[in-house]
Amino acid sequence: MQEIIFIDGGSIPTPEGITREWVKTAAENRDEDEKLFSMIREAFRKKIDVGVHVPTYPQFRDMIGQFLDIIKDEKNCYEPYVLKEENAKILEMEIIDEVAKQYREETGETLEVRVCVAGPTDLYLQAFGETNYVDAYHVLALDIENFIKQAFVAAKNFKIKVIALDEPSLGINDRIQFSDADIISALTVVSTYARKQGVDVEIHLHSPLKYKLVCETPINVLGFEYAATPSYLNLLDKQVLEDSNTYIRLGVSRTDISSLIGIVNETYGVNAWKDREYMQKIVTDLETPEVIKKRLETGYSVLGDQIKYASPDCGLAFWPDQELAFKLLENTAKGVNEFNAENVRQEE
Repeated sequence: MQEIIFIDGGSIPTPEGITREWVKTAAENRDEDEKLFSMIREAFRKKIDVGVHVPTYPQFRDMIGQFLDIIKDEKNCYEPYVLKEENAKILEMEIIDEVAKQYREETGETLEVRVCVAGPTDLYLQAFGETNYVDAYHVLALDIENFIKQAFVAAKNFKIKVIALDEPSLGINDRIQFSDADIISALTVVSTYARKQGVDVEIHLHSPLKYKLVCETPINVLGFEYAATPSYLNLLDKQVLEDSNTYIRLGVSRTDISSLIGIVNETYGVNAWKDREYMQKIVTDLETPEVIKKRLETGYSVLGDQIKYASPDCGLAFWPDQELAFKLLENTAKGVNEFNAENVRQEE
């Protein structure tokens, strides 16, 4: 078997004393670049240091908002919502390039990176709600394609390994008015360029209910939240995945922080929101490397080599603090690495 690659979802909590609102304003106004750039560089370097194989640029902003705000700004467009490619830039990409340069100087290796962008369906729902303007849907897909193109331009000192589309609404949101054919068309538009560059294109779904639809597009990695909902594994047909050359990004560590804290409260008879030291139980008692490794073993017993990536279920933006979030990433890295060490060695 090939080693399973550990990637992360992207978002993490802001440093203590800094709000997501501040990050949004600073990214838009560019009047505190030194502080903003420093926190992004430090978070990205920390992801590398705790063992993420292919880290995602740190997301401190709203996933949809950081793209839609640029698209809705008329000065960035030829006409409403028709974005100029040169304006489709992800600020964080320029910042992590500095870290990647330093990493290459230290190790002699080129860092591989995961780039996450808003999917066209979730972007459309935010912009237009419960409507079915197919032309607008197509335009938004082209806009996201432009962000992807510019990501490759920004990658001077690192290699893009994965382009990830964030589409949590597919399969769980009944507000979507588009036909399956419309969705396939939009996902094809947004993924074709990246696939032609030879990189994997992942789609992050909360639920795999629509996975067969995704298998009809160029997208070749399906990501879903298995750790919190193991029954999702039963929805997948391995033969369908094999026939369409579709791989899995398996969520192997839980990120549903409210539920995890609820378990701690019930187990220890405390209020961990107030007795913050008990929050450590999440990463010392619940989401341990051993638990994470076991989940990966269970998933592999069903899907085998169709599992290419492992990660936490979702992003960690709303975890209580960075320390806890990075500890979960570190535990996940240990669990994945231990799984690889045992299984790859056995096959050799």
